[in-house]
Order: sequence, then structure tokens, then C-alpha cells
Amino acid sequence: MEKTIARAKSTVLIGLQYGDEGKARVMDTMLKDYQIVARFNGGANAGHTLQVGSINIALHQVPSGIFYKDMMLYIGSGCVVNPKKLLDEIKEIKSNKVKVDNRLFISGYVTLIQPHHLLFDEIYGKEIGSTKNGIGPAYADRAMRAKRSEIKNIRFGDYVYNHKKFKSIVRDNLAHMEEKHGLSEVDIDKQVDEFDKCVMQIKKYLCNDPLMIESLVEKGKSIFFEGAQSVMLDVVTGATPYVTSSRTIAAAAYTGGDLSNKYHYKTLGVAKAIMSRVGNGPFISEFGGGKSELYCAEGGGLDHVKEKEYGDAKPEELLASKDLFDIGKGLRMLTGEYGATTKRPRRIGILDLVMLRQNCKLNGVDELYINKFDCLAEFNKTRLPGIPIVVGYKLNGRKINYMPVSVDEARKVKPIIKYFPHIKEDISMFKEYGNLPAEVKGLVEFIEKFVETKVCGIGVGPEREQFILLPA
Repeated sequence: MEKTIARAKSTVLIGLQYGDEGKARVMDTMLKDYQIVARFNGGANAGHTLQVGSINIALHQVPSGIFYKDMMLYIGSGCVVNPKKLLDEIKEIKSNKVKVDNRLFISGYVTLIQPHHLLFDEIYGKEIGSTKNGIGPAYADRAMRAKRSEIKNIRFGDYVYNHKKFKSIVRDNLAHMEEKHGLSEVDIDKQVDEFDKCVMQIKKYLCNDPLMIESLVEKGKSIFFEGAQSVMLDVVTGATPYVTSSRTIAAAAYTGGDLSNKYHYKTLGVAKAIMSRVGNGPFISEFGGGKSELYCAEGGGLDHVKEKEYGDAKPEELLASKDLFDIGKGLRMLTGEYGATTKRPRRIGILDLVMLRQNCKLNGVDELYINKFDCLAEFNKTRLPGIPIVVGYKLNGRKINYMPVSVDEARKVKPIIKYFPHIKEDISMFKEYGNLPAEVKGLVEFIEKFVETKVCGIGVGPEREQFILLPA
């Protein structure tokens, strides 16, 4: 038994900022050494695009190992599942001649996102930046369990075992929501029938054995846990209410991924050199502060926001401005920081090492990967004396080395910024770390020392090959 445990690997990958750090590209370099890839939190509210050759697939609920034909794909109990969206996703995957049957397994413990969850999110989710996928209401019902004698949380395994009983409950939940809000236009029967049909279509992926993953890893199969969202959006430790609805920290991989933590091998953390955030909430290093937060919130959901910004001014002109809001706007345009689906502008911020250090420590990060390092060269076009990096905080005139728990306090924090020499070369064509300019290596070494975590790779461009692994 001991030899098998030592042989099997359980690795956890998490984002260390506010999302969109480029976790997929890091995972892409690692997956070949694993036999199982698993999701342990979230639902259709997060995702990423995989590209292999001419095939381009956006994944939201299916784990990312689809292009490894023998890899098992597992959706763990910590997740919530939208049956219709999952079927649509599987259909798209199959249309690209990629098979998931006999590879995809869904824990019977996952909570199903019911029609009333989507309706509730549509009504109430806007103010906190919800994706309107019903994620929060589904997790809320998981915690509530039932209201009086009415079951609110419906698990996949329960529904499949007695779908007539639970279909009736789904109908009651939607009818109560319609009645409460006077929404007479809702076609209850149609929505419930479609929900039932979709659940029964994904029945073949049901995993009713709580020990399946444990047994496979015990026999030597290695598992890679991919985290959805990022640690700054954790439902407990994030800036409530501007967070997601699940635990996003590394330890959640084991409670939500259905595996004993005795198999843990290492934790990988991903950040990016120019930070971004979608939605409202504290963002200490944000270019333009509250002005940027308001601007990006108002632009949410509009199509062609990037083109609209280009119509206002050229990015190079914005970067040359004395206004930090303009600099953030220019960086957003040049680095493509817009929502992939909504075109929503992402708020832009300086790389914050205080946050990064805290998150590396609290999550036991063994290897740190930093994407968009090449984008730091854009600071050459600004009037700033160098590349800005946040190395400390001040709260009410006192220096602190942590992010405050209170959201109101976090909004009062002022960043302490250190400037590093400009990167004057285009580093996007470099392949080896040893050949990089001294300014790049010096900054990497400073980051590594400050956050007390080994930097193992940096992204120097968007393409698959534009990723440099550092020497051990």
C-alpha cells in the first residue's frame, strides 16, 4: 500500500488572483503525466478555451483533459451542474470528433441547478456581478437543504434514482418562485420537462460509487485537480459579497474532489504579471481606483466594448497620460483584457506581491507560474519611472503585510509601489530563461524571494510555445 501511495500523484492547480490568470496553459504542460483530471468546485460560471491545431473548444463544466484520449474526466461532489448546458458542451466536444463516453463521470453528490435557480439569479444576481448561471442560488439551496417539508437541494444521484418524485419537486420550486415574484410569463411545464429530459440524458455519466476516485488513486492512477475561479473569489475568504459561491482554495480539491488528502503531491499556483478583475469589489492595486471600478461595471454586458474604447483614443496615447485610469485603459486594450463571451472590460491592476505572498502561503503553493510577463514591456510607453510592483500596504497610515478581512478596510488600503527597470526588449520570441534580459531575471528573482515561493515558469506570449520553464 505504501509504495502505491508514493507512486500516485494528486496535484492541485489554482488561480492566485481574481481569475483569468491563464490556468489552462499551465495545465496543458502538466497533464501528460496524469490519468485523471477533475473539477472540484463551481459550475458553468467559469471556464476556458482549449485549442489544439484547428480545434477550438470552450469548456465550462467538463474537465480539461478532453484531448488526452485515455484520460478520465471527473466532476466532483463540490460542483453544481446545469444539465442542459452540460449537454450542449458535450455536443460541441463530440462535434470535434472528441469522445467523452466511458471517460466522463459525474459524482452522484453534485447539486443540480434547477430552473428556479436560474430565475432567481436573473432577478437578484446583477448587483454582485453574477454570471446568471444559477450557481449562487444552487449552492444556497445546498446549504438550506429544505424549506419546511419542501426539498430545495436535489442531488444528481437522488434525481436519477426517482426522477418522477424529484421532477415534481423541481416543478414546485419553480412554481413557488413564479408565484412569489408574479412572473406569469414563465412556462413552468416546458421548463420542467426540458430539465427532466436533460438530466436523464446525462444519466449515463452518473458515478454512484463514492470510493471510485479513491480506489483508482490507491491503485496508482495520478489525478490532476483543476480549480474553477480563483482564491480571491473564495466564498469564505474573498471580499463578500463580490465572490463566487464555492470554496476555491487548494484544500477544497479534496473535499470537493472526493479523494483523501493523504495522496497530495503538490500545489501549483498561477498568476499574471498585469492583474485583472471582473465585477465589483476591492482591488487595491487597480489603475484608476473607484473610477475604473465604476467604468467597468457600467460597461458590463455590452458588445464590442474593445472597439468602443478604441474609438475613444489610441492605446499609446492613453499610456502616455498622467492619469492612472487612462494607463489602465490603455493596458486593457493592448493586453486584450475583455470577457471572452460578454466583451465586458476587466479592471486592470499592478502586480500585487502582498496578495500573491499571502495566497501562496495560505494555499501551500509549491510552484508559481506567472503569465503575461511580456506585457510588462508596455510600461515603456508610459511616463512611469519603471515597472510598478506593489510591495506593501498602508492602512490608516500604518504599514501592514496582509490583506484585511473587512471589505470596508480593504477599500481604504493604499498600495506601496516599487519601480523596477523597464524591459526594453521584446521577450515574446525567447525560448530559454538563461537568454532573457537581466531586467526580466532580476524581477523574477525579486518576486520569488518576496513571495517565498519558487517561480517555475513565465508566459511571454499567448501561444502555446510562448511559455518558458525555469531551471530547477
